[in-house]
Amino acid sequence: MHHHVIPSGFPRSATPRVLLLSILFFALCCQVARAQPIPRQSWENTAKQAEQLISQQSDDTGRLEKVRSQLAKQRDQAYKLATYKDVEVRALEAQLTALGTPPAEGGSEPEMIASRRASLEQALAVANGPIYYAEGAYERANLLIGEIDTLLRKSIIKQLISQSPTPLLPSRWLLAAREFLDYSRQVASQFAGFLGDRDTRRPWLASLPLFSMLILATAAFLIKLQPLVYQRIEKMVEQAQSKIQALLLSLTSSLLKIIFPALGTFGLITGFQAFSPKLASIQAFNTVLPAILLYIVISDWLGLLLFRPNTRTQRIIAVPDTIARKAKRTCLMLGGFLCLISLVGALKKDYSFSTESIAVFTLLAITCGSLLLWRLATLLSQTAPEKTDREATSTASQGVVTPLILLMKISSILSVLFVSIGYDNLARQAIIPMVMSMGLLAFAILVYYGLINLLSHIFADREEAKQGLLSVFLVIIIVLALTPLLALTWGARTTDIAEVWRLLSDGIAIGDARLSLNVVITLLTVLFVGILLTRWLQYILRHSVLPKTKTDAGARTALITGTGYVGFTLAVIIAVSAAGLNLASLAVVAGALSVGIGFGLQTIVSNFVSGIILLIERPIKEGDWIEVSGYSGFVKKIAVRSTRIETFDLHDVVIPNSDLIAGTVKNMTLRSFHGRLIVNVGVAYGSDLKLVKTILQQAAEDHPMVLSYPESSVLFVEMGDSALQFELRCYIRDVRQMFAVRSDLLFTLYDTLTNRGITIPFPQRDIHIKSLAESLQPAPPRAPRADNTSDPDSSD
Repeated sequence: MHHHVIPSGFPRSATPRVLLLSILFFALCCQVARAQPIPRQSWENTAKQAEQLISQQSDDTGRLEKVRSQLAKQRDQAYKLATYKDVEVRALEAQLTALGTPPAEGGSEPEMIASRRASLEQALAVANGPIYYAEGAYERANLLIGEIDTLLRKSIIKQLISQSPTPLLPSRWLLAAREFLDYSRQVASQFAGFLGDRDTRRPWLASLPLFSMLILATAAFLIKLQPLVYQRIEKMVEQAQSKIQALLLSLTSSLLKIIFPALGTFGLITGFQAFSPKLASIQAFNTVLPAILLYIVISDWLGLLLFRPNTRTQRIIAVPDTIARKAKRTCLMLGGFLCLISLVGALKKDYSFSTESIAVFTLLAITCGSLLLWRLATLLSQTAPEKTDREATSTASQGVVTPLILLMKISSILSVLFVSIGYDNLARQAIIPMVMSMGLLAFAILVYYGLINLLSHIFADREEAKQGLLSVFLVIIIVLALTPLLALTWGARTTDIAEVWRLLSDGIAIGDARLSLNVVITLLTVLFVGILLTRWLQYILRHSVLPKTKTDAGARTALITGTGYVGFTLAVIIAVSAAGLNLASLAVVAGALSVGIGFGLQTIVSNFVSGIILLIERPIKEGDWIEVSGYSGFVKKIAVRSTRIETFDLHDVVIPNSDLIAGTVKNMTLRSFHGRLIVNVGVAYGSDLKLVKTILQQAAEDHPMVLSYPESSVLFVEMGDSALQFELRCYIRDVRQMFAVRSDLLFTLYDTLTNRGITIPFPQRDIHIKSLAESLQPAPPRAPRADNTSDPDSSD
C-alpha cells in the first residue's frame, strides 16, 4: 500500500484544493498555448480569387496588388502557425521519445509499448493537423504570390514598350503650342476670377509681401550664405588648436550640411505653397510643388559638396576650378530637368492635353536632360592635372566616377532615341533613374567621406581611418543601405524589396545555425562598433596614456598592437554571440576543414604566431637597426604577418615574421645604441709609428660621438704589400651614426697625417721588359697557303 507524504508546509485540508487549482491552471495554460484557430475560409476565398485572376491573365494592376497584399499577410500567418508547436504536440513528442527508438523493419517490441507507440503517433498526427494545413497554405500562397508577381512584371513591361505618337512631325508641335496656349488662357481666366473675389483676394494680397520675402531670403541663404558658412567652418577645423575642438567643429559641419538643406527646402515649400493661389487648373502643380523644390535644393546641395568650386582642398572629385564651377551648375540644372518631368506629369492631370502634345513636351524635357547628362559626363572626364591634398580621395572616387561616365553617355543617347520614335515611358526609364542614381551615389560618397573625416579627427590620422577594417565596414553598410534605394529607383516595387528581404531574413541553415540577413547585419554592426572602440582605445593609449610612462617606443608599440589583437578577438566573440550563431554544430566540419586548410595556411599561421612572439619577447622593436636575410636597415613596423624594414637606400623590405624567429637576426640596437667602430688606416714604410698611434688616438678622443669608456685603442695589424696597416677601434654613442662618425674621423686623420708629413701610400707596381731588342725584330715571313690557288694577278 502506497502512502503519500504531504509536505509540512501545506495544511492537509488545503492540499486537494491546491492540486485541483494546479490541474485547472495547467489545462488553461495548455489551452491558451495552443495555436490560434486557422481562418480557413478567409484563406480559401483569397486563394480562389488569386487563382481566378491568374487564370484570366488579368492586367488590372490595382486589383492584383490588393490580392497580393492579402496573400502576403496570410502567408506570414501560415508561416507562424506552421513553425509553432503548442504544448500538446511537444508533450506527445516527448512521450514518443521516452519510448525509445522504434524497432527496425521486421523487428518487434513488447505489445504494450507497441500499442502505446501507435496511440501516441495517432494522437500526434491529429495534433499536427493544423500545422500540416498551415504548411500547405504557406506553399500555396507562396506559389500564387509568384504568379501574381509575374503578371505584374508583364504589365510593367507592356506599359514600358507602349508606343505613343512620334513628336517629330511639325503638325504635332503646332498642336502642342495651341493646346498650351489654351491651357494658359484657362489658368489666366481662373486667376482673374480668383482676384475678382474679394474674400480670396484680400488675404492673399495681405500675405504676399511676407511670403515673397521668405522665398527671397531662403533663396539667398541657399545660394550665398550656405557656401560661405561651410567654407568658414572648414577653415576653423583646419586651424583648430586641439583635437577636441577639431572634432566638435567637424561634427558641427556635418550637422549643418544636413540642417541647411532641410531648412531651405522647408522655407521654399512654405513660401510657394502659401503664395500659389488655389486654382482648379493647377491642383496637380500644387501637389508636385514640394517635390520640385526638393529636387532643386538637393541637386544644388550635392553639387556644392561634391565639387566645392571655392575650396580646392575639400573637393571630393578632382577637377580644375573652372570645371568644378560648371559641374556644380550642371548638377543644379539636372535638378531642374527632374522638375520639368514632374511638370509634364502635372500638366497631364490639370488639362486634357492630347497624347501628341504630351509627346512633344516629353521630347523637350528628355532632350534637355540628355544634354545636361552628357555635359556632366564630359566635365567629370576632365580630371585635374595637378595633385591636391585629397589625392587619395580623388583616386578612390575615380573608381566610381569612371564607369558612371560611360553609363551617363549611354543613357543620354538612348533616352533621346526612344523618345524620338514614340517610346516615352522607355525614354523616361532610361534617363530618370540614371539621374536619380547619380544623386544617390553622390550622397553615398558624401556620407562615406564625411564619416572618414570624422574618424580621422577621432584617430588624428586620415590614413589610419581610411585603411583597415573600419573603411571596409563603412563601405559594406553604405552598400547595404543603398541597394534597395537603387532598386526602387530603377522600377522595383516595394513588394519586390519586401520579398527579397523575406527570403534573406529566412536565410539558410548551416547545421543548427541559420544564417540570415538579420544575423549578418547584427554581426557586422556589433563588429563595427567593437573595432571602432578598439581603435579609439588604441588612440587613447598611444597619445594620452603611454607617453606619460617611462616605457620605450618598442614597448608602447607592442602594448598597442596587443590591445588591438585582444580587442578584435573580443569584438568577434561578442558579435557572434549577439547574432545568436550557434557554432557548436560546426565544430566537426571546422575540424575536418582545419586539417586541409592547415597545410595550405601553415606558413601564414607560422608568421602570425611568430608575430605574437616578437611582440611578447621583443627581440626586435620598431626603430631597431637589424640585419636579416642579407638586408640591413631600420625596423619600421611589426605587423601580424610580416615586419617592414627600411634600408639605407630608403627601400622597404618586407620580411616574414617566421624568418625573424627561426633565422639569425643581428640587432645592433637591442640593449643600447652604443656600438664599436673600426677605422682602417695605412701609412708608408718608414713612418714614425708612435706618432701615427698618437694621431689616431687623439682623433678618437676629440670626436664628441666617441665614448671615453671603453677606451679607444690603436692596433698595428699588418705589414702589407704597400703600407703598414693600423686599426682605430672606438665605441660611439649612437651606432646609427656610424657612417657619419667614420667619415668625420677619416677627414680628420687625412688632414692631420698629411700636415705631419706622414705619407698615406697607395698600391704601386713596377713593370720590367726583358729582351727589348728581340721584341723589336721584324716578324718572320708568312708561310704559303695550303691550297694550290694561284695569284690572280699572275700570268698563265
